[in-house]
Amino acid sequence: MVKSLLSSPDIVLERLRTDILTGARRAGSPLRQDEIARKFGISHIPVREALRRLEAEGLALIRPRRGAVVAELSAREIEELNEMRTALEPCALRIALPRITKETVKRAARILDLIDREPARWGALNMEFHAVLYESAQRPRLLATIRSLHQNVERYVHHELTVIDNLEESQREHRELLEMISHGEVGAACRLLRKHIAKPGRELVAHLVAAGLK
Repeated sequence: MVKSLLSSPDIVLERLRTDILTGARRAGSPLRQDEIARKFGISHIPVREALRRLEAEGLALIRPRRGAVVAELSAREIEELNEMRTALEPCALRIALPRITKETVKRAARILDLIDREPARWGALNMEFHAVLYESAQRPRLLATIRSLHQNVERYVHHELTVIDNLEESQREHRELLEMISHGEVGAACRLLRKHIAKPGRELVAHLVAAGLK
């Protein structure tokens, strides 16, 4: 039998993260250690570690003597995350673009085709698409920061698809972006990327504020 390379906290973390990101565990719902430990057949120690890591990712809130709950969505949080993305991602693309090869463009295009076929995987595949474009920048600290932002934004991406229904527009902009990259249009590509992040972000912030999730 081949043993899993993941530790118990990793396994619990991945499952809970997926449940939160996809909405299977809704904002405000409890994350009970006893229940989770029984479900996975493990002790409370790896469960507590997984919950602490979820809190560090902004997906859970651990309240002293009251236990953990799924963190609420926040207009202020996603506004800040998107402000950081609109500053950093065009910077990464500007550095990367002169080094992006035809093969990289083809890889990115294949990811877009996957999104068309499997829209339920849009969140993860969208992150992968952007990561492929930025990797040629060869700026490990910048790319690590962007990856962290994407992980924090992923939960909002699922919500965005539900309330804004912008998958078709997003895919159109992705393909337009690839066309600009193929022709070496650095300025136009960076402007489109900034708009691609900012416009749905503003719409989502307005929706969350209207729902009282400030």
